[in-house]
This record gives sequence, structure tokens and C-alpha cells, in this order.
Amino acid sequence: MSGEPIIPPGSRAILIGVPRYQKDARYRSYTAVGNSVEGMYHLLVESGLCGWREEQVEKIVDPTNAGQLMGRLRQLAAETTGVLLFYFVGHGQPSEHTGELCLAIADTDHDNPDATGLEYAKIKRALHSGTPAATRIAILDCCYSGRAIGLSADEDGTQLANLSHCAGAYTLTAADERAHVPPDGEGHPRTAFTGELLDLLTRDGVPGGPDGLALGVIFPHLQHRLATKGLPRPNQRSDDAAAAFVFACNHATPPPGQPLGDADTATSASTSGAVVPRQDADVSPVGCERTHERPAAPLTGRHSAGTRMPTGPRARRGILATVLTAAVVLTVAVGWVMWPQGQGGALPGLTPAGQMTAPTGVDTVVFSHDGHTLATTGVDGTVLLWNTASHQRVGQPIGPIAAQNRLGIAFTADDRALRIVRRGKDSVTAGLWDTTNGQQTQTSTAITTKDTNYALTAEGSNVALAPDGRTLVIASFLGNVPSIAWGLDSGQKTVLEATGYGGSAVTFSPDGHSTAFGGENQLTVADTSSGHTIASLDRNLGTNVYIERIALSPDNRTVAVALGNNTVQLWDIASGEQTGSTLTGLTKSAIALVFSHDGHTLAAAGGNGTAVVWDTASHRRFGDPLTGVYAIAFNPNDQTFVTGGLDHTIQLWTLPPRATSGTSTSDH
Repeated sequence: MSGEPIIPPGSRAILIGVPRYQKDARYRSYTAVGNSVEGMYHLLVESGLCGWREEQVEKIVDPTNAGQLMGRLRQLAAETTGVLLFYFVGHGQPSEHTGELCLAIADTDHDNPDATGLEYAKIKRALHSGTPAATRIAILDCCYSGRAIGLSADEDGTQLANLSHCAGAYTLTAADERAHVPPDGEGHPRTAFTGELLDLLTRDGVPGGPDGLALGVIFPHLQHRLATKGLPRPNQRSDDAAAAFVFACNHATPPPGQPLGDADTATSASTSGAVVPRQDADVSPVGCERTHERPAAPLTGRHSAGTRMPTGPRARRGILATVLTAAVVLTVAVGWVMWPQGQGGALPGLTPAGQMTAPTGVDTVVFSHDGHTLATTGVDGTVLLWNTASHQRVGQPIGPIAAQNRLGIAFTADDRALRIVRRGKDSVTAGLWDTTNGQQTQTSTAITTKDTNYALTAEGSNVALAPDGRTLVIASFLGNVPSIAWGLDSGQKTVLEATGYGGSAVTFSPDGHSTAFGGENQLTVADTSSGHTIASLDRNLGTNVYIERIALSPDNRTVAVALGNNTVQLWDIASGEQTGSTLTGLTKSAIALVFSHDGHTLAAAGGNGTAVVWDTASHRRFGDPLTGVYAIAFNPNDQTFVTGGLDHTIQLWTLPPRATSGTSTSDH
């Protein structure tokens, strides 16, 4: 294995952690913060997953004097030519004067954070225009960190986000409002956000994922891990191709010659929870025992200052591949035996009907209305079009268009254009792109938080695009703010009658006539045109029920609800009663839920890539669960459906003949 460094020369990582606050007691001190900055250092330097050398990483704990610290940051940024990484964990606070995010350091005054702390606008300027670095990455673990993604005015009126037209800039933030930090004594070694990020990269990895995990691949897995635990959801922004930067090796895919046991041992120091705080009064409160030699870096090539590629094919792993195959076979066998019997066993399996390979991971798939074209979006924000018969790409690529801010895509009624919806911190924009030449044909419509009375959420889970791309619904998550349907062509705004909390998930019916939205203990179905409430199932769902995804059947009679406990229920809209047994088979809560166009079939994909397809009449599943699936769409001909995965695979499937599955719920 080559000794050539993975991270190019001239790269710099700056890690700042503030576990102790000396001046203002209103900033609470947390041991978990110190553990988090030590964990990030271990990940970069010692885990063997990221390839940073010790001299490339500067760790700053409990800094004081904001002016001197900002000067040091500017100096380091100006000297960096390769990869520039900035990480902060501590308290974040918006300035009362400007509303901008301020990072609190050890001697920050709570009443004057912009004068005694680090104004993130200045840091952002250093990360963008103050450095020749090819790739710039900011990871912020603090309250209000989502404000770092918003468009902030520079002193000369230039929008800071517009300074991002460099080779690549990426920002990952912990929360729009309050981040979660476990108090001392609760047994949690790190902050919620950094802890989940470290566990994902150093303990679990992405089973079935690529050898190298790009930032855009890591984000959906991190987001799902936090959401399923009821923790604040992270946010991200990427300019150019920064989301494709390979941040770490996939721990679930050990490098050649390293068995699984060695890989687990190499990361045990950061995942066992045994990091013990030091009690020295004048030093960082966290120490990290380094009891093992740093493993050889599992990646060898360095293609450019802004891009790293994983090593060779997995075939070189020999015996390891055989062992993994045996493990998969055993797992499937055990799963078959232990599968819930209440659903009467499985129906005939699904038949592969063709496969395409995308240049990046795929997180959205949509069929044209005639079923002849498939649109897919990659984690880099590029939209590609495919002929469903030949399985070949057609037309011109669209984008990249800020992948992490995209809420959805839909073909127009004539299939000649694609409506693509994306969002920034304070707005949602929707534009039209020609499917032949890939050019934008209509100026984007912008809907701001002011237009919606601040009903937008940071991750955009409360926004849905109609199947014909003409209407956008923003479901309110605030009790005193109504949900709205927005005509993207007409500009007409329709207020939906339903009030109360419950806008964490929203969807349209296939014909676009109805919309359903819900959240904790609430589910509402409304008429899209009039805004009138069709049904409210709030009382029926029970308590402590959290809705992750919703789907409406084509006949508008049934609503499918994917819950946070990894189950799916079907409800009759007219009667308000659940129909049949609860559907099981998911091992993580759903990130995709969709009916076929005749209502006979329902498919769901969980956050770990496991997907299940059910017959809606018998509530039985078709064959074994699918793996590596993060997006699903049914062809209008109802004979095939498509799945997309982060492994770049686009797979077409054929359903068994309808005679084997019984009658659909829509026939009753």
C-alpha cells in the first residue's frame, strides 16, 4: 500500500471545542462537548478512516480572546491550499443586533456575543474568499447553527452565499434552533449530533455502500439516525461538487487485508463510550487514550486537491467477501424464519427487469406521465433522464442543483419539462427545466418564510410537490399558522382549513386533488383546491405516535401512514378506521412511501436501505425485502417499479401477475 497521504499537502483541519465557559454562567459547561472535539480529532487522525496527518490538524480547546482567535483562523485559512475543514462544538447564539450566528468561546459575554464571540459571517468569509483551498468544509455542532447556511449580507451588500463559487464548499449543521447536549452524569459521552456522526463513521458505516463515503452520502444516513431518536435534524448546503468529496472510508467495508475484527478494534476507543474526562483544572477536561498504533490508511490515491477516490475493486478482498456472503445468506435465512406470520407469509417474489448505473448515489426517482422516461437525482444535485425501454440516458443532464436543498421533482403534464423544487434557509424556490436540452425555461418562483408566516422547516420535510409540478403544499408545524397550497404558475395561495401541529410529513394524492399531512399524533386530509378538510384522524391514531411518511391512494379512499416504530398502517379516509393488519418488515422508519397507480401495491423504504413491497388487499409482502433502496417510484403501467440506491444503482422490478395477490382495497 502506498505511503502517499490521502489528504493532500497544504490541507488543514481546525477543530474548536468549548466545554468550559469562564465568564458567563448563562453558557452551561458540558463534558460532552470536550469529548466531541476529542472524538473528531480521533476520527480524522487516529481512526485510519479519514487519512489526516497529525500536523495537519489544529485542535483548539476552550479558546479566549475572539480577536486573536479570528486572526489565527484567517492566517490558517490563507495558508491552506488543499482541503480546509472547520469544526466547532459549543454554544451558538444569534446576535440581537444582526440576527447572525455567533459562536461562543470561553470568555464570551452572553449579552454581546457578536463583540466577544466569533461571528460566523467572518468565519464564512475566511472559508470562502479568504483561502485558496480547493475544498472548504464547515461542520457546526451548536444551537442555531442552521443560520450558517442562510444568505447573509456582506458589508458591501454581496451575499455571502455567492462567495461560494469556488471549487467546492460544504456546510453541515446540527440544528436550526436548539441542539441537543446531554448533561453531565447522564452517561452520554458526546453531543447528540457529533456522537451520531462519529458512531456512523467509526462504528456502523454504511452497509452495502461505497468504499469511500462522500459528504452527500453521509448526510441522509446521519439525518435519519438523528430523526429516529427524536433529536434535532441536521441541515447541509453544498456548492458545486463539494457534496461528492469523500470524507471517510466506509467502516462497513474494510480495506483489503484487514479483517472485520481488526477494523472494529481500531475504532473501539471512540465508540465504546469509555472516554474519561480529565479533572485537571487548567487543561482541557477531556483526554483520549491512544493505546494503538495508527492503522495504515486504507485509501491510496490522491487525484486532486479537492477529490479523493477509494481504492480498487472489492474483488481483491478474497476470503473476506466469502465470509460476508455467508453472513448475508445466514441473515436472510434467519429473517425468513422469524418474519411475522400474521401477514400469512410472502407472495411470489419480485423479478429484476433491468438495471442502470448512475455516476453518483441516487436519492430521488420519478416516472414521466407516459411511463417512457425516468428522472433520477443524484446526491450531487444532478438530474438525469433515462429511457425506460432501452435503459439508456436521454436528453441533457440538469444541474447540479443544490442536492441537499431539493425537495422534489415532477414532470409537467406534457412531460416536456421538469419542475424542480429546492430550498434555502428562509425560502423555497421552484423552477422549470426543459427535458431535452437541460436548460431552465422559467424563472424560479421563490416562497419565503415571510410568505408562509414562518411555517417552513429547515429540512423541508413539511413541503410536497404535486405530481404535475403545478402546486406546492407547505404544511404548518405551528399551532397558530395555517398550512397553505401554493399555485406555482398562478401564484394563487389557498389556506388549508386544518389547524394545529402536525406538519412534519406531507404528500399529494396521485391526481393532485388531495393532500395529507401529519406529525405527532395528528393526520389531516384536505382538498387541495378549496382547502376544506376531508378527514381528520387525530383521535384515531393514539398517543405517542410520530408520522414519518404519508401516501394517498389513487382513488383518494385510503391513506398509508409510516410510523416511527418502523410499521405502516392503512386507514380508510371516509370511516376513519384502520383497514386490515399493520404492515411490518421495515427495520428502520420509512424515508419513502408510495402507492402504485392502481392502488393494488404499496412500497416503503427504510432509512437503512431495506425496502418492502406489500399487496394492499391481503397485506402480504412480495418476496423478500430489498436492500440498498433509498428511493422508489411506480411506472404508470403498474407492471414495473424502480428503486434507486446510494450505490449508484437504478433497478427496475416487475411485479407478479395480479391474479396471485387478490383484490385491492380500492375495489371495496
